[in-house]
Amino acid sequence: MERATVPDFLQDKGLRLLLFGGKGGVGKTTCATAAALELARQRPLDSFLLVSTDPAHSLRDCLAGAPTPQNLELSEIDPQQSLARFKARHETHLSTIALRGTFLDQADVAKLVKLSVPGLDEMMALLEIEASVKTSRYACIIVDTAPAGHLLRLLALPAQMRKWIAALDAMLAKYRYLTELYQGSYQKDAVDLYLAQTLADLKRLWTLLHSAKRCRFVPVMLAEGLSIHVTQVMLGDLERLRLPVRELIVNRLLSAPTDCPLCLEGVARQALALTTLMQLFPQHRFWGLPAVANEVLGPDQLLALWPLVQALSAASADALAAMPASARQAFFPQAALVHEAPALPPASITLLMFAGKGGVGKTTLACASALRLAQERRAARTLLFSIDPAHSLAACLGHEVGPQETRVAPGLSVIELDAQAEYAQLKKNYAAELTGVFGRSGAQAGIELAFDRDVMERMLDVAPPGLDEMLALTRIVDLMDRCQYDLFILDTAPTGHLLRFLEMPELMEQWLSTFFALFLKYRDIFWLPKITQMMVDLSKKMKTFRRLLSDASQAALVAVTIPTEMAYAETLDLVTACQRLGVAVPILFVNLVTPPSPCPDCAATRRAQQLVLQRYQTAHAQRHMAQVFRQKEPRGIERLSALGQALYRATESDPLPAS
Repeated sequence: MERATVPDFLQDKGLRLLLFGGKGGVGKTTCATAAALELARQRPLDSFLLVSTDPAHSLRDCLAGAPTPQNLELSEIDPQQSLARFKARHETHLSTIALRGTFLDQADVAKLVKLSVPGLDEMMALLEIEASVKTSRYACIIVDTAPAGHLLRLLALPAQMRKWIAALDAMLAKYRYLTELYQGSYQKDAVDLYLAQTLADLKRLWTLLHSAKRCRFVPVMLAEGLSIHVTQVMLGDLERLRLPVRELIVNRLLSAPTDCPLCLEGVARQALALTTLMQLFPQHRFWGLPAVANEVLGPDQLLALWPLVQALSAASADALAAMPASARQAFFPQAALVHEAPALPPASITLLMFAGKGGVGKTTLACASALRLAQERRAARTLLFSIDPAHSLAACLGHEVGPQETRVAPGLSVIELDAQAEYAQLKKNYAAELTGVFGRSGAQAGIELAFDRDVMERMLDVAPPGLDEMLALTRIVDLMDRCQYDLFILDTAPTGHLLRFLEMPELMEQWLSTFFALFLKYRDIFWLPKITQMMVDLSKKMKTFRRLLSDASQAALVAVTIPTEMAYAETLDLVTACQRLGVAVPILFVNLVTPPSPCPDCAATRRAQQLVLQRYQTAHAQRHMAQVFRQKEPRGIERLSALGQALYRATESDPLPAS
C-alpha cells in the first residue's frame, strides 16, 4: 500500500448527503461515525447530523457512550416513534383521501390507519432523512445504513413512494370528476396541496440522491469472498439506480506477517481478494484501513482512524499476491476449528434459524450446519433457505442456486427467494381476478367503473417495503404445508430485520383479519373469491407458523456472534427480543475467535477477545456457548462440510430448553 491523502468524501465541502453501506459486519458504523466526527472537527462552524437507518442501532455503542461534539447531532431512528409523528402530521389528509376515493366508511378507514406497515424501518428512515434535508439545517447528513439488501430497498423507496402518491391521486380522480360534473368546477383544497407538496419533497430527495456533486455513497467492505460478492451485487444495483459512487473502503487489512501461519494465510487471502477487486471495479478508487488488535470505540479512537487510511493500488495488491504459495496453504488444523462444540440439535427440530449481527458468519455456519445435519439425518429431507434480501448462499456454497429448490448435496436442497418474481406473480393473479370482477360489474350495472378500476389496479403498486420478509414467510409456510421437507434451516437477515421477520406473522394476521372483514362487508360491491380464499388459507398457516416458533421442541434459533463489544450488545438485544417473542435460543456460536498463538499481533487480539468472551459466558450461562476459531475462509461444499463436522458433537442433544 502507498501513502496518500485522505479520501475525497472527507474534503469535499459541497457534499450534503454521505451514505456508508455494504455487507453486514464490514465496519459501516465505524466508518460513518469516524467520518462524522472528522467533519465536525474540521468544520466547527458547520452543523452535521449522523443518522442510523439500521433497526439494530449501534451508533451509541460505537461512541462508547461518549457525547458528540456540539456541532454534531446523533439520530437513531425509532420506527414506531417516527410512525406516530407521521400519523399525527398526515393522518387527517390520508383519511380524507380514503373516504373520498373509496367505498370505505369512516370506521373502515380508521382501522386501516391504525395498522402498522411491514417494512416500517426503511420508510420511516427515508422520511426522517428527507425532513432533515428539507430544513437545510445541516451542512452534511452522514448516514450509517442497514446491511446491503435493506439499504438498496431504502434507496429504491423514493421511486416507490412516487407510485404511492400516484395511487392516492387516482383515489381522488373520481371525487374531482363528480365535483366538477355536479358543481361545475373543482377547486384544489388542502388534500391536493398535501399530495403536491409530498411529491415535491420526494423529487427534491431523489434529485439530491442522484447529484454527484452533493451526494456520495461509500461502500465499505472486507477483502474476502462473500464481501466482494455482496459489494459487486450492490454496486450493480447502485449503478442501475444511478446513484453516485467514486471511492470504496477496504477495511481490516492485515499487515505483512512474520512466521505466524494464521496471519500469513490471512494476508495471502486478502492480497488475492484485492487483485480481484481491482479487476472488477477499475473505475473506482480504493482506500485501505488496517486491522487493529483492539476494537475501535469512542471518539478518540474513531478520530485516530482516518490518519491510518492508505490508497490502494493494483501494484500493491499484485505484490502481496506474489507471496509464496506455501503461505496460501497455511492454516490451523481442523482439530482446532471449534472449542466446546454443542451436541447436534434433536431430531424433533423442524425449524432451525441462524441469526445475529451482520458479518458474524451466519451464512457460513448455516451452510455448514445444513450439510452436517443432512448427512446425519440420512432419511430426512433438509431445505436451506435464505431470507436476507442480499443473498449469499450461492457464493458461500460455491454452487449455483436460485428461486427454485436446488439439490446441492445428498438430502440437502437450497433456495434463494426472488421477492420481485413472487410479487409479480401475485400481481398477475390479482389483476386477472380484478378483470373478471369489473367485467361482471359493468355488465350487470351498466355503468362505467373506470375510476374504481384504476384505483384497484394501482393498489398492488402500493407494496410495503417489507415485501421480502412477507413473501419469504409465505413461501416458507407454503413449503412446510406441502410436507416436502423434514428440516428447514434459515439463513436470516441481520438482527434488526430478523426481529421484524419474527414479528411478521402477528402483523400479517392483523392485516389479513382487517382486509378479510372488509371483503365480507363489501362483497356485494367488490368480491374476489380466489384472493379471499388465499387470505383465509394464509391466515391459518400464519397461526400454525406462530405456534411452531414458540414450540422449543420443534423450533430454535442459533445465535451467531463475534467477540467484540458492539456484537456483544447486539446479541444481548437479539436474545432478549427472542425471549419476549417466545423463541428458544439454546446455542450461541462465538465466531472468528483468535486461537492461542505465539504471534504478538494474534496474542494482543486474543487478550482483547477474552475479556468479551467472559462477558458472553456470564450473560449466556443458560445456553451452550461454543467458540469457532479463525480459519481459512470456509467457502465451497468441501470446506463447509469439514466445518460442519467440527461444529457439533456426534450425539444428539436432549429436547431444547424453552429459552
